[in-house]
Amino acid sequence: MKKDFKNVNIYDVFHDECKEDGFWHCFVFISRETQKILFDLLQKPRENLCYYNFIHFGDIGRKYKNNNPKARLIRSWCSILLYSIQQQKIEAQLYLGHKNNNPIYKLLKGKNNRLANKLIIFRVKNARQDMYDSMNEIKKIETTFRMGIKGGTHFLFPDKKISIGNVYIDSSKKAFEENFNSNNILERFKIESNKNIFFEDDSKIIPINKKDYKKNETISEFMQLTDIVVGGIRTQKLKMIDFPARYEATFQFKNLLEKETENFARMAKSRYRKGFALSDAFIKNNKWEFENMHIDFNKGNQQKLPMFYPPFNGKTL
Repeated sequence: MKKDFKNVNIYDVFHDECKEDGFWHCFVFISRETQKILFDLLQKPRENLCYYNFIHFGDIGRKYKNNNPKARLIRSWCSILLYSIQQQKIEAQLYLGHKNNNPIYKLLKGKNNRLANKLIIFRVKNARQDMYDSMNEIKKIETTFRMGIKGGTHFLFPDKKISIGNVYIDSSKKAFEENFNSNNILERFKIESNKNIFFEDDSKIIPINKKDYKKNETISEFMQLTDIVVGGIRTQKLKMIDFPARYEATFQFKNLLEKETENFARMAKSRYRKGFALSDAFIKNNKWEFENMHIDFNKGNQQKLPMFYPPFNGKTL
């Protein structure tokens, strides 16, 4: 649908995927109004850690130490992402890396610090085995991509008018164009979206290869952030403690997975209300079934914060 009004919030969407215990899609909606603020925040831990290389979550292997600059940068970016998807009662203690062996924190609070970005994680369980036999691999990917972004958008933006700008995909341009029709995917997304979802006149799907990332560049940083988010949520959901540096760096995401999103009264008071959607999908009796992605919260047997998680005793910016 074409946008017919002014002063609407425009979101660019950043997508990444992974295949482990299902097929995962991650969509991070980042408002153009606050992209510079988010980008500048992501640079703070790079500066404090003196680490400017590209980050790929899969690079953090089993033998990595928790004080490795890569692991610390990932932990910092997780805290920044969680802050950025708070929608109300804003309050966040951001971990911004280490300097002179001291952890550095920044406390942000109040509605003036609201970034109001959105996060969608959509996992299809047993994707290859359960999906319709008539679908080839490309069709399965395209179908689940559209299911994830459409369903998440409807949930996170139930009535407020917004506009979609570009959708950035982790793929080489050649491989993407050989397998997908980006115009068709975008047009179906437009047609199937609710009436409050509009699109910019120049909206498009843009594939970006990791080899083409640029340092100190907004889109490249946001794509790396998206890679970390999907890897981090997967790590916490699957309780991958055999990767201790990954598990510690992304432990903050456990908070989202524990939230009782079906409890509307409780979620209405949450600072993350309508800020994220974590969903599982599967086919049962030849029909799609959906459920919230969740980790049971057991007070008697609660997972403890890793003992190597630095306390709040460092410098505050």
